[in-house]
Amino acid sequence: MTEVSLHALLYLEFHKLDRKSQIFDREKKNELLVRWLKPRLKSNKYKSIRKQLKTMSLQAKKSQVDLEDVLLTGIEAKPEALQPHLDSYLLLIREIEKKLGTTALLSTPESVDLSHDENGCLLCVLSNDLNAHFGTKNQLVANISILFRGTVREKHVFLGTIYANEVFGYQIQYEDENFVRISLTLNK
Repeated sequence: MTEVSLHALLYLEFHKLDRKSQIFDREKKNELLVRWLKPRLKSNKYKSIRKQLKTMSLQAKKSQVDLEDVLLTGIEAKPEALQPHLDSYLLLIREIEKKLGTTALLSTPESVDLSHDENGCLLCVLSNDLNAHFGTKNQLVANISILFRGTVREKHVFLGTIYANEVFGYQIQYEDENFVRISLTLNK
């Protein structure tokens, strides 16, 4: 939103410089800014803020708001925070599941079924309460233990997927020829 606001306001300022009179009434400013915003509504680049842009344009057309003031507020808006760790975690698990053709299980460490899908691989998140690993803003507050059983190739795919992830890393807690147990951590 900050980028769009800045570009729109620059457009308005340059338009004022091109005219002899640098004073525009609210209706004229809104008209110019709406005309500038219109192609951005269709752009995939701004898909995530399309509804906001559309709402601003509609309100400006009806002269309900001073679009210049709204855009000035948009410049001061805080940039979008990074994706919450919970979302990144869910995407990572989904990616691992897809690459290995399996489904992740959730179990307490004491009651995990080690014989689950004996001919396939086992991907099990070990936790009494998965929600306890994430804070109120979905940020990781405690490492997550994951148990994996599979072939050497599957083990490499599992660990390689985590290694390639920008958000998470891992520490091996236990490993033998069949199993590997890791602690999923945040990359520093």
